[in-house]
Amino acid sequence: MAKQRRKRRRGAPAELPGSRKSKYPFPLSLLFNAKIFYVFFIVVMIASMGAIGFGNFGGSNSRRTTAPIVIDSTPAPTSDAQQWPAGPPPVIDASAAHVATIETSEGDIVIALSTEAPEAVNSFAFLAAKNFYDGVAFFYVDQNYFTQTGDPTCTGDGDRICSGLGGPGYTLAVEGIGKHERFSVVLIADSEGGLDVHGSQFRILYTADERLDGTETVFGIVIEGQDILTGLSDLSVCSVSTADDCQEDLSNALIIKDVTIRPVNATVLAEG
Repeated sequence: MAKQRRKRRRGAPAELPGSRKSKYPFPLSLLFNAKIFYVFFIVVMIASMGAIGFGNFGGSNSRRTTAPIVIDSTPAPTSDAQQWPAGPPPVIDASAAHVATIETSEGDIVIALSTEAPEAVNSFAFLAAKNFYDGVAFFYVDQNYFTQTGDPTCTGDGDRICSGLGGPGYTLAVEGIGKHERFSVVLIADSEGGLDVHGSQFRILYTADERLDGTETVFGIVIEGQDILTGLSDLSVCSVSTADDCQEDLSNALIIKDVTIRPVNATVLAEG
């Protein structure tokens, strides 16, 4: 008997006869079990804080409209660019022979101007007298085709975005008598999306292209300084060209310093 009593003391307490004490229903049972209550309370608080955080995050997105980042590729306006929407007034007798001296960063390029393109020659002389070309770069060079200049947005100092579209505010009618038949022919570039030619931009050919006869105005031919042209490296600025090897700026481009128009064997009529 003594051994049995000791064994019972070590074991679970004997169940008293009668009905078993009923448990409180959920969730009241949690309130009377402190450990479970605290754990449950902490879980509820964490869940509530998470719900509030995600609710605010989602709500802020639904109410806030974030403006997209837009990179403006439009060329910067050139407040100092000279414009003459009415076109150039007569400044020279374009029926007489003239030569143009383009002073550049590499030396002088001399052009014999054509008497068969009086509108283009007069415009060139007018712009030269207004210093329009001073500081302007040859912004495109392709030794297999041509080099181009005359855009006032394309300068070597990098102050403006070279658009390839800059001009004096007017275009010119095509004077299509000249031939694109040889190296060093000087012609007015065709205007963007139009039947006219550009007011200020011009090209100098490296190679003949008779396909252009009658579509662009030939207004001269280089008679001195051809070595300057042949010494140029191919160039296309990234703001104008999508070529893989385009340059970010025109710091190494040929720059026009001054343009002077003179009648043959006469004094200066238009000097920039």
